[in-house]
Amino acid sequence: MRNRILRELYLLPRWEQKAILWLSSLLMVTSIARVIVGMSPAREPPGMSEFMAEARMMMDSLHALELQRIDLNRADSSELIRLPGIGPVFAGRIVKYRELLGGYHRHEQLQEVYGLPEETVGLLQEKVFIDTAAVRQLDLQTATFRQLLRHPYLGYEQVRTIVRYRDLMGGIESIKELVDNELVSDSLWVKIAPYLRCGPPLAVGVEK
Repeated sequence: MRNRILRELYLLPRWEQKAILWLSSLLMVTSIARVIVGMSPAREPPGMSEFMAEARMMMDSLHALELQRIDLNRADSSELIRLPGIGPVFAGRIVKYRELLGGYHRHEQLQEVYGLPEETVGLLQEKVFIDTAAVRQLDLQTATFRQLLRHPYLGYEQVRTIVRYRDLMGGIESIKELVDNELVSDSLWVKIAPYLRCGPPLAVGVEK
């Protein structure tokens, strides 16, 4: 348990590490002061009540910051670096991959961010939520070859097959046609379906 706590502390941003160490020192001083006061005559040292109140307020603020979760689809780099194990480089990669995808749809997609350790991905799942209303969908009726090819889940041959099918059929009425007509594999369908539509945008929600 102690090793796990130390490991999570090490993964926190430097400013949070300093804040936690400072507050730990403050609590230690407070505990010592309480012992001294308890051993002393009934008088409390001047300013002790104010000191204790300030210490409690700072601890409450730290706990509130720790409990606050971040929307993975709307957070910028400055917000992401507050997360455990995320520095400027990983924050930039998370944002860049989000733009390529059109937004995150599942927490597991963080595993696809280049170089992001699996242990860090596990920690992030408790610190973020995903509002899938922010996901951008490609309209299969109007998306160009280039627009489809930009999506990281679609390769050149897959896009060419989809566009040829659309031209041959005079359009695509449902995104399910892609898997029904074996234009994409079942495994790819699961990944790409949230990013495709035919006509008006689909209703989406929030993944907690």
